Amino acid sequence: MSDQTATGQTATKQTATEQTVRCDRCAHRYPAAEEGCPRCRSIRRTNAVIVALLVMLVILALVGWVGTLVLT
Repeated sequence: MSDQTATGQTATKQTATEQTVRCDRCAHRYPAAEEGCPRCRSIRRTNAVIVALLVMLVILALVGWVGTLVLT
């Protein structure tokens, strides 16, 4: 059952002390208590994984190339 005000509209569960801020990069709203934008943190974490995978791919390609030179 929802709380209703005198006008019949549903009241929000957010208290007046909870404040949100808008991220400068992605314009996403998040609670002010958090250290940074969760969306931007997720993007940075994903980018770090992609870079690590690319570095591993380059290393694997170099080892394969050197292995081919040694075996032939």
